[in-house]
Amino acid sequence: MPSKSALQTSCPACGASDAKLEFFQMQIPYFGEVMESVLLCSRCGYRNADVVVLEEREPARYTLRIESAEDMYARVIRSSRASIEVPELGVEVTPGSEAEGFVSNVEGVLLRIEEAVRIAGRWAESGKARERARELLRQINEIRTGKRRATLIITDPTGNSAILSEKAKKEVLHEDITGKQKGAQHH
Repeated sequence: MPSKSALQTSCPACGASDAKLEFFQMQIPYFGEVMESVLLCSRCGYRNADVVVLEEREPARYTLRIESAEDMYARVIRSSRASIEVPELGVEVTPGSEAEGFVSNVEGVLLRIEEAVRIAGRWAESGKARERARELLRQINEIRTGKRRATLIITDPTGNSAILSEKAKKEVLHEDITGKQKGAQHH
């Protein structure tokens, strides 16, 4: 059973003093003790979430080959510092300053990508870009229904992300002090 605590704080967006910060601490099998934090402002609607592993981790990359609809159920933990990539779609999601961590599954990750593609397609100025968005949406649907194979890659310099599946492969990344990758060790 997750433990929960909350406190009132100032909203970083509008300055309201009654924003609510909630913490959920839970044990996730094969991953350990994690804490999810959610900041919500009732005045301006600002929301920020993150997931932090409560033990030290090494930088890591997780790779899962998506080969069937059953792979949609694999648990995904993504920290606010992790990037997500689906090379077959040409999609890479890199974290920005407002990036949020989350706990979901492969299907949830694909739904997040799908929503971003829908928005980009609506804002696209050229017919070619709108057509590319429609094609990506079709491919995402095929992946979700098991008709197309793809690879989900999550790379996290903090090691606080994971794909929990027997099929997932983990690489421990070794970085120098400038943060450049020097090599990887497969597990």
